[in-house]
Amino acid sequence: MNTEPPSGDELAQMLVAMKQTVLTRAAEARPQRRRRGRRAGIVIGVIAVLGLGATGGGVALGMIPQPFAAAPAPTAAPSRTPSAAPSTPAAAPVQETPEPALTPTSTRRPFALDDPSTWTISGNELGPIALGGQFDAETAVLHDGGRVASEHEPCPAMISGTWKLDGTDSVEVRADVDGVIRAVRLLPTAPSDDAPVLRPDSPRTAQGVTLGSTLTELRSVYPGIHPVDPGATAEWSFWETDGAAGPMTFGLALDGETVNLIDIGNEADIRVPDC
Repeated sequence: MNTEPPSGDELAQMLVAMKQTVLTRAAEARPQRRRRGRRAGIVIGVIAVLGLGATGGGVALGMIPQPFAAAPAPTAAPSRTPSAAPSTPAAAPVQETPEPALTPTSTRRPFALDDPSTWTISGNELGPIALGGQFDAETAVLHDGGRVASEHEPCPAMISGTWKLDGTDSVEVRADVDGVIRAVRLLPTAPSDDAPVLRPDSPRTAQGVTLGSTLTELRSVYPGIHPVDPGATAEWSFWETDGAAGPMTFGLALDGETVNLIDIGNEADIRVPDC
């Protein structure tokens, strides 16, 4: 059903039809004589109403009751979706860079094979003789002396040789039966109870210690030096210092003060064969 009020041509036609209907009914319902006065009033009233309708049809028709329009259904307000919190990028994994291994600075001096005064004594070498080297190859540069078998065992327990250097010093080299050098010793060529005399042509450590040096000097250049046997600190005592290349042992003479031998390596490492 159309509930919209008429407008335009439709409204005009409706007003004309209403006017004709009113006039026709008025003429039929009343006597002729009385109709004139009353008809005139009715006609005037109808014309007035129609005039109002013509000029304000919207207002007149607006007074006609119309169906109530249903109230619009409440529209739910859109729920607000919380925006996602900005993600914090994960920190890049920390990569630890290993510190480069420090290579110890060599304290070995350049040396000449025929000049023992240029040889350096360290925890693993005495001049050209190195611990772990092969006996024949390492001692080929030496002269005098020679290779001998140990006389302390019924079968050779080790290989050893003593070589006299220029001057008054000698080098003793000891190896196991496979020829691997395990110990080297610097000592006076003619050992005696007397303290050796300090000589400029002797091999020496990087700190300058050699045969004829004193215990006082040892303690000065090797603060960590200690007696091998805590109960023996006087004559014929042995003192050890731990170097980067290995330990060195210094033996004292009868006076308990002067160095009369220097050892590197350890004879306990010599492998004894089964005989």
